[in-house]
Amino acid sequence: MTGQLPDEVLHDGEWHAVTAVDGAGLFDPAGHGIEVTAMSTACWRGFVCRYRVDAGRLLLQDAELGAPATAPPVPLFGVLPGHSAYPKGLRGRWSYSDVDAPVAFTGRLLVGAGIAGIGFLHMGFRPAYGYERVAELRFDGGVRTAAHDRSAELAEVRRRLSEACSRPGPAPGETSGDWIDRTFSLSFEYSWPAD
Repeated sequence: MTGQLPDEVLHDGEWHAVTAVDGAGLFDPAGHGIEVTAMSTACWRGFVCRYRVDAGRLLLQDAELGAPATAPPVPLFGVLPGHSAYPKGLRGRWSYSDVDAPVAFTGRLLVGAGIAGIGFLHMGFRPAYGYERVAELRFDGGVRTAAHDRSAELAEVRRRLSEACSRPGPAPGETSGDWIDRTFSLSFEYSWPAD
């Protein structure tokens, strides 16, 4: 299996990977009647988004959607996609650029930048403790209400896990299937483990 391509958020002038989501309202193609397919082993869910915050509002800036083989390109928020193909054997994709559509997300995001050494991740999304710079962003109806630097707390998690000789993988007694589900979940519990 392969580590997954994360969504990204432009925060403090730097692109951050979305490592955890607690809330509702981020872009989902299914909510717009768009069927997608996996783009590669690194994108099983079939789409990747880039968001930015402009004047305090969360916007969908760009999106890549896995294009079903026979489906005609569809507009997204009035923007027509550029259609390109991955190398032979991988499905095509629709590329939407400069969409700049408001996103009515309510909840919190954990986002990280600067890869930190936690060992090789073979599965799912990289957890927040696997990044040097981590922020918790809170939104209400797509309006950012708070941004907190969580880098020090996640560095402590990384240190604690390193001392325990723990690296990303199933917890004691956890089945591989349950661990796979957890790594793909984007939950705060996986991304920022308490113990």
